[in-house]
Amino acid sequence: MQLKSNIVRLLVLLLCLAMLLPAFAACKEEGNVENTKEVAADGIAEDDGFVKDNLPDDLNFNDEFLILSAENQKMHYFAEETDESTVGQAIFARNHTVEDRLGIELKWDHQPCFKSEDKEAFAKMVETDIQAGNEIDCVVSYNLVPYTLAVNGYCENLAKTPYIDLEMPWWPDEYLGTMLYKGQIFALVDNAGVGTLANLSCIFFNNDLLEARKLESPYDLVANNEWTIPKLKEMIVGTYEDLDNTQNKSDADMYGLCTSTYARVTCWYYGAGIRFSDLDDNGDLVLNTDVEGISKKLDAIIDLFNTEDSLLNEKNQYVMFREQRAYFYLCVLDLCSDLVNKNVEINYGVAPNPKLDSEQDRYYTHMPNTHDTWFIPTGVDSLECSSAFIECMASEAYRKVNPVYFETNLKIRYAPDSRLANMYDLVRESITFDFVYIYQAVMGGDCNDQIRSCIKKPTGKNWATRWAEIKSKVETNFQDVLATYEARAEE
Repeated sequence: MQLKSNIVRLLVLLLCLAMLLPAFAACKEEGNVENTKEVAADGIAEDDGFVKDNLPDDLNFNDEFLILSAENQKMHYFAEETDESTVGQAIFARNHTVEDRLGIELKWDHQPCFKSEDKEAFAKMVETDIQAGNEIDCVVSYNLVPYTLAVNGYCENLAKTPYIDLEMPWWPDEYLGTMLYKGQIFALVDNAGVGTLANLSCIFFNNDLLEARKLESPYDLVANNEWTIPKLKEMIVGTYEDLDNTQNKSDADMYGLCTSTYARVTCWYYGAGIRFSDLDDNGDLVLNTDVEGISKKLDAIIDLFNTEDSLLNEKNQYVMFREQRAYFYLCVLDLCSDLVNKNVEINYGVAPNPKLDSEQDRYYTHMPNTHDTWFIPTGVDSLECSSAFIECMASEAYRKVNPVYFETNLKIRYAPDSRLANMYDLVRESITFDFVYIYQAVMGGDCNDQIRSCIKKPTGKNWATRWAEIKSKVETNFQDVLATYEARAEE
C-alpha cells in the first residue's frame, strides 16, 4: 500500500510539472504584464522557475499535526488521494509534500464556519482549546474569525515566528501593508492557494451579447483607461427585457448588470476606492472621516443600480449568467470552474471591478468573506512546527497549486477568450484590503453595514446621516483595537 501511495504521489507531481509548460508558453505568447511579488519573483529560484522557500532541508518534527479548518472551505486546501480533478491532485500533492518536508502527519478537523452562529462556535473552539492546553496546532478559517480572537490575545504574532518569511512572494504586499501594524500580524492570506484565487472579485461579461448590441469590448476600455462605473452605466442602458411578461422586474428577466448576494456589494465600493482606514504621514492607522469623498464615490454606485437595467438582490444570480440573461455580472473567479463543471458554453470575458473614473490611479480587487485565512493559536506545543507548516503550505501552493489552478485551468483550459490571461493577472495584481473591514466583527460592522444599506436603500438615509449616527461608536471601537496592538508591542 505504501508503494502504491508513493507511486500515486510521484505521478501527481509529474502531472503538475507537465502542466507548467503550456502555462509558461501561454504567458509568453499573451505578453502578460510584468511579474510582481504577488505573481512571481526574481532572485533565487528553483529549476522550475519558482522561488524556493528558506525552510531548512532537515526539518523533522516527527509528530501528528492537527488543523482546525472551516468545513465549507475545505475544497480550497484539502483533497483525498482519490480526487481525480487536476486541482484536487495538485492540492493532494501539496499537502503530502508538506508532510514529507516537515516530518508530520496532517490531521484535519473540519467544522462549520459560515453562518454567524457557526463562526462564533468556531472561534469558541479555538478559545476553549487554548484554555485546555492546546491540541490544535494551526487554524484555517473564514477570514474574519481570527481577528475576533486576536483582540483577546488568542493569536500568535506571525511576524515573530521562527519560519514564516513575510518577504517571500506568496505573501501579498497589499495584505501585509494593511494588516502588519506595529510589527504585528495575527493571520495570513496567501496569494497562491485556491481559497484566495477563487475568491478574487471581477466583472464577467458576455462577449456575444455585447457584440450583438455593438458595444465596446471591456478589454479595450481597460487598455484605454476608460473602464469606469459611468461607462458601465452607459453600456447597460436599454438592455432590460421583461422576458416573463409580468410587467415587473424579476429574476427571470434580461439585465445589463446583476450583482448577487449582500456580501458582494462590498466589491463595488472597494473597487471605487472607498476605504475606512489608512496610514497617516507618521505611519499610524487612522479612520477615514472624509464624508464628502466617500459620498461622492457612493453616489456613482447608487446611480449605477438606480435603473431598470441593473439588478441587485440577495439571491444567487449564477443562473442568470449561465442562461445568458446578463450582459455583465459581478462575481468571483470561481464562476469559471462552475461554468466548466456544469458544461455551460458561454463566450465570456473578465474585467476588473471598474474604476470610479479615469482619474482613479489603479483598479481594486476586493475579496468577499469566503477566502481562507491561516493563524496560530497562542501557546501551541511547537511554534516552530506551526510556523513552518504555514510557510510550507503557502510556498508549496505557490509552486504546485497556483500553476495548475490559475495558470493552466483559468487562463487556458477554461478560457473561451484568448485575451483573458492578461485580465486575470490584472485582477490578481489589483487585490486590496481594509483594516476596518477585516476587523468588522470586532467593531460591530457599522461602517460596512451602513454603506451597504445606502446602496441597497438609496431612498433612505445618505452616508453623511449614517456616519453621524455611528461615528462615536466606530471611533471608540477603532481605538480599542489599536490599543491591543500598542499593548502587545510593549511585551
